[in-house]
Amino acid sequence: MQTSSFIFFGLLLIPLVVFLIWMIRQDKKKNYLGLVLLLIGAVIAVYTIVKLDSSFIKNNPQLVPKASSFK
Repeated sequence: MQTSSFIFFGLLLIPLVVFLIWMIRQDKKKNYLGLVLLLIGAVIAVYTIVKLDSSFIKNNPQLVPKASSFK
């Protein structure tokens, strides 16, 4: 994965974790089924994005930007 992908995941993962912590604190009945399903969905989404990103990079090497040189 490229550096931009890690930055993208970081910008999405941090708010998701904060949101999940907030949701756990708001739940008065302590019913964790919804949070488990949300986490499973997030894991499936991250896995899918990583797989699609890596297969796209392998199949289309001409679309990958070259590292710039500031000489």
